[in-house]
Amino acid sequence: MIQKYNNKKIRRSNLLKSFVKLFFLLVFFLFFSCTTEKKNFIKLIKNKKRKEIPHRIFLRTSILSKENGIPRLFMNFPIMEEYSISTLFPKGIQLFFFDKKNTKEYISLTADWVKSTEKIFYHIKGNIRVVSSNGYFLKTDEIFWNRKQKKIFNNKCTIIYYPDGTMLRAMNGLEASDDFKNISLKNISGIIPI
Repeated sequence: MIQKYNNKKIRRSNLLKSFVKLFFLLVFFLFFSCTTEKKNFIKLIKNKKRKEIPHRIFLRTSILSKENGIPRLFMNFPIMEEYSISTLFPKGIQLFFFDKKNTKEYISLTADWVKSTEKIFYHIKGNIRVVSSNGYFLKTDEIFWNRKQKKIFNNKCTIIYYPDGTMLRAMNGLEASDDFKNISLKNISGIIPI
Protein backbone atom coordinates (compact mmCIF):
# COMPACT_ATOMS: atom_id res chain seq x y z
CA MET A 1 0.00 0.00 0.00
CA ILE A 2 2.86 2.32 0.74
CA GLN A 3 4.31 1.46 -2.64
CA LYS A 4 1.07 2.49 -4.45
CA TYR A 5 0.88 5.76 -2.54
CA ASN A 6 4.51 6.60 -3.42
CA ASN A 7 3.85 5.74 -7.10
CA LYS A 8 0.90 8.16 -7.21
CA LYS A 9 3.02 10.80 -5.52
CA ILE A 10 5.83 10.25 -8.02
CA ARG A 11 3.41 10.41 -10.96
CA ARG A 12 1.91 13.69 -9.70
CA SER A 13 5.37 15.08 -9.15
CA ASN A 14 6.46 14.03 -12.66
CA LEU A 15 3.24 15.41 -14.15
CA LEU A 16 3.72 18.72 -12.34
CA LYS A 17 7.35 18.92 -13.50
CA SER A 18 6.22 18.22 -17.07
CA PHE A 19 3.63 21.00 -16.92
CA VAL A 20 6.16 23.44 -15.49
CA LYS A 21 8.68 22.53 -18.21
CA LEU A 22 6.01 22.86 -20.89
CA PHE A 23 4.92 26.24 -19.50
CA PHE A 24 8.48 27.61 -19.44
CA LEU A 25 9.12 26.18 -22.89
CA LEU A 26 6.02 27.95 -24.26
CA VAL A 27 6.99 31.22 -22.57
CA PHE A 28 10.51 30.88 -23.93
CA PHE A 29 9.28 30.31 -27.51
CA LEU A 30 6.72 33.11 -27.30
CA PHE A 31 9.25 35.54 -25.93
CA PHE A 32 12.02 34.78 -28.40
CA SER A 33 9.78 34.31 -31.42
CA CYS A 34 8.47 37.87 -30.91
CA THR A 35 11.87 39.38 -30.16
CA THR A 36 12.50 40.71 -33.66
CA GLU A 37 8.99 42.14 -33.82
CA LYS A 38 9.46 43.73 -30.39
CA LYS A 39 12.81 45.18 -31.42
CA ASN A 40 11.29 46.63 -34.59
CA PHE A 41 8.41 48.08 -32.59
CA ILE A 42 10.78 49.64 -30.03
CA LYS A 43 12.90 51.13 -32.87
CA LEU A 44 9.76 52.54 -34.47
CA ILE A 45 8.72 54.20 -31.21
CA LYS A 46 12.19 55.62 -30.58
CA ASN A 47 12.59 56.92 -34.14
CA LYS A 48 9.14 58.41 -34.35
CA LYS A 49 8.97 61.94 -33.01
CA ARG A 50 6.48 62.41 -30.24
CA LYS A 51 3.59 64.62 -31.08
CA GLU A 52 3.27 67.34 -28.50
CA ILE A 53 -0.13 67.61 -26.87
CA PRO A 54 -1.62 71.13 -26.66
CA HIS A 55 -1.98 72.74 -23.23
CA ARG A 56 -5.25 74.40 -24.20
CA ILE A 57 -7.67 74.13 -27.11
CA PHE A 58 -10.22 76.82 -28.00
CA LEU A 59 -13.14 75.99 -30.30
CA ARG A 60 -15.21 78.48 -32.37
CA THR A 61 -13.84 81.56 -30.65
CA SER A 62 -13.93 85.31 -31.30
CA ILE A 63 -11.59 87.66 -29.42
CA LEU A 64 -11.76 91.44 -29.31
CA SER A 65 -8.71 93.20 -27.88
CA LYS A 66 -9.05 96.83 -26.77
CA GLU A 67 -6.52 99.41 -25.66
CA ASN A 68 -7.94 102.33 -23.61
CA GLY A 69 -11.42 101.34 -24.77
CA ILE A 70 -10.45 101.51 -28.46
CA PRO A 71 -10.55 98.27 -30.51
CA ARG A 72 -7.08 97.17 -31.62
CA LEU A 73 -7.54 93.58 -32.79
CA PHE A 74 -10.40 91.24 -33.60
CA MET A 75 -9.80 87.50 -34.15
CA ASN A 76 -12.19 84.80 -35.26
CA PHE A 77 -11.14 81.15 -35.61
CA PRO A 78 -12.67 77.65 -35.49
CA ILE A 79 -9.79 75.99 -33.56
CA MET A 80 -6.76 77.30 -31.66
CA GLU A 81 -4.23 74.98 -30.03
CA GLU A 82 -1.76 76.40 -27.50
CA TYR A 83 1.56 74.59 -27.00
CA SER A 84 4.52 75.41 -24.76
CA ILE A 85 6.21 77.83 -27.21
CA SER A 86 3.76 78.05 -30.10
CA THR A 87 0.12 78.56 -31.00
CA LEU A 88 -1.51 76.80 -33.94
CA PHE A 89 -4.64 77.68 -35.92
CA PRO A 90 -5.01 74.48 -38.00
CA LYS A 91 -8.39 75.40 -39.54
CA GLY A 92 -7.58 79.01 -40.37
CA ILE A 93 -8.12 82.45 -38.91
CA GLN A 94 -9.70 85.80 -39.66
CA LEU A 95 -7.98 88.90 -38.19
CA PHE A 96 -8.77 92.61 -38.15
CA PHE A 97 -6.03 95.06 -37.09
CA PHE A 98 -7.41 98.52 -36.30
CA ASP A 99 -5.42 101.76 -36.59
CA LYS A 100 -4.52 103.36 -33.24
CA LYS A 101 -5.81 106.78 -34.26
CA ASN A 102 -8.77 105.92 -36.47
CA THR A 103 -10.76 102.75 -35.80
CA LYS A 104 -12.40 103.00 -39.23
CA GLU A 105 -9.02 102.17 -40.78
CA TYR A 106 -8.08 98.52 -40.56
CA ILE A 107 -6.23 95.68 -42.21
CA SER A 108 -8.02 92.35 -42.53
CA LEU A 109 -6.21 89.03 -42.93
CA THR A 110 -7.73 85.63 -43.66
CA ALA A 111 -5.74 82.38 -44.06
CA ASP A 112 -6.25 78.61 -43.96
CA TRP A 113 -3.43 77.85 -41.47
CA VAL A 114 -1.37 79.91 -39.00
CA LYS A 115 1.40 79.03 -36.56
CA SER A 116 2.88 81.58 -34.17
CA THR A 117 6.08 81.01 -32.23
CA GLU A 118 6.21 82.88 -28.92
CA LYS A 119 3.79 85.44 -30.44
CA ILE A 120 6.73 87.01 -32.28
CA PHE A 121 7.14 84.99 -35.46
CA TYR A 122 4.12 83.92 -37.53
CA HIS A 123 3.99 81.42 -40.38
CA ILE A 124 0.80 81.91 -42.40
CA LYS A 125 -0.23 79.53 -45.21
CA GLY A 126 -3.03 78.77 -47.60
CA ASN A 127 -5.39 81.08 -49.49
CA ILE A 128 -4.13 84.26 -47.80
CA ARG A 129 -6.11 87.44 -48.37
CA VAL A 130 -5.04 90.79 -46.91
CA VAL A 131 -7.47 93.69 -47.39
CA SER A 132 -7.12 97.25 -46.12
CA SER A 133 -9.91 99.73 -45.52
CA ASN A 134 -8.22 101.94 -48.15
CA GLY A 135 -8.97 99.36 -50.87
CA TYR A 136 -5.62 97.59 -51.13
CA PHE A 137 -5.85 93.82 -51.65
CA LEU A 138 -3.05 91.24 -51.40
CA LYS A 139 -3.34 87.58 -52.39
CA THR A 140 -0.72 84.83 -51.87
CA ASP A 141 -0.19 81.29 -50.51
CA GLU A 142 2.43 81.85 -47.80
CA ILE A 143 3.67 84.72 -45.64
CA PHE A 144 6.14 85.00 -42.75
CA TRP A 145 5.59 87.81 -40.26
CA ASN A 146 8.18 88.92 -37.71
CA ARG A 147 6.35 91.17 -35.23
CA LYS A 148 9.54 92.15 -33.42
CA GLN A 149 11.11 93.52 -36.63
CA LYS A 150 7.68 94.64 -37.98
CA LYS A 151 8.47 92.86 -41.23
CA ILE A 152 6.45 90.66 -43.60
CA PHE A 153 8.12 88.57 -46.29
CA ASN A 154 7.74 85.56 -48.57
CA ASN A 155 9.19 84.05 -51.74
CA LYS A 156 5.88 82.91 -53.29
CA CYS A 157 3.92 84.52 -56.10
CA THR A 158 2.06 87.49 -54.61
CA ILE A 159 -0.57 89.66 -56.29
CA ILE A 160 -1.40 93.16 -55.04
CA TYR A 161 -4.43 95.13 -56.24
CA TYR A 162 -4.52 98.90 -55.67
CA PRO A 163 -7.71 101.03 -55.46
CA ASP A 164 -6.80 102.90 -58.68
CA GLY A 165 -6.91 99.63 -60.71
CA THR A 166 -3.19 98.87 -60.63
CA MET A 167 -2.39 95.17 -60.33
CA LEU A 168 1.15 93.99 -59.57
CA ARG A 169 2.36 90.39 -59.54
CA ALA A 170 5.58 89.65 -57.65
CA MET A 171 6.75 86.29 -58.99
CA ASN A 172 9.49 85.84 -56.34
CA GLY A 173 7.65 87.28 -53.36
CA LEU A 174 7.83 90.47 -51.36
CA GLU A 175 9.29 92.21 -48.33
CA ALA A 176 7.15 94.79 -46.55
CA SER A 177 6.61 96.61 -43.30
CA ASP A 178 3.76 95.05 -41.30
CA ASP A 179 1.53 98.08 -42.02
CA PHE A 180 2.20 97.61 -45.78
CA LYS A 181 3.40 101.22 -46.16
CA ASN A 182 6.85 100.17 -47.44
CA ILE A 183 6.70 97.30 -49.95
CA SER A 184 9.52 95.79 -51.99
CA LEU A 185 8.39 93.37 -54.73
CA LYS A 186 10.69 90.82 -56.41
CA ASN A 187 10.48 90.09 -60.16
CA ILE A 188 7.33 92.08 -60.83
CA SER A 189 4.91 92.36 -63.70
CA GLY A 190 1.49 93.91 -63.79
CA ILE A 191 -1.13 96.24 -65.16
CA ILE A 192 -0.95 99.99 -64.57
CA PRO A 193 -3.87 102.17 -65.72
CA ILE A 194 -2.88 105.27 -67.68
